[in-house]
Amino acid sequence: MARVATLCWSIWHHRNDVVWTDSPILPNQVGRIVYDAWNDWFTVHHLKREENYIFAPPTTDRVVTMGACFRDHEGNFVAGFAQRQHVTLSTVEGEAWALLQAMKKANLRGLNMVQFESDSQVLTEAIRTRRSGNSEFSLIVADIIKIMLSCINFEVKFVRRQANMVAHTLARATISWASFYRYEIIPLCIERLLVNEMH
Repeated sequence: MARVATLCWSIWHHRNDVVWTDSPILPNQVGRIVYDAWNDWFTVHHLKREENYIFAPPTTDRVVTMGACFRDHEGNFVAGFAQRQHVTLSTVEGEAWALLQAMKKANLRGLNMVQFESDSQVLTEAIRTRRSGNSEFSLIVADIIKIMLSCINFEVKFVRRQANMVAHTLARATISWASFYRYEIIPLCIERLLVNEMH
């Protein structure tokens, strides 16, 4: 029953990709994705479980992680980086901080025509309307706008979260790495996502 549910979900998910982003996928690829997802789920849920659990109170430290992947005009991997900071930011402030870091890195690499993608509609609208204010979020947006004024070929585009999974996967992986990590070759954690997006 679970395999059928996984298959139905995958068909529905990839049907939405065709409708929303016009990115069709071959039926055998859908089957392979379902097979991999089922095996991942089955492996995790059938591991031997330890009965001794130690409670650790939640930490008061807030960790913000971000990931960025630079690609060329054909979608090929050029470079990437991931970063972790111990700061207290709201979700939208964290999204703005991540975009600001990506813009700074792109500028340092000498990239001059860059389309940045964010799944935060609040952030993309604040940049588009050049919203000002005194909040932490507004100050970060002001820094983003300053960079965009000096790098006139930088553009920010809103994308659905599903289309931004490479950056989210890098950000999640950063939790277990050093505070800053730069990639010149495709990291294994995003390799399959990049290959799927290019097909």
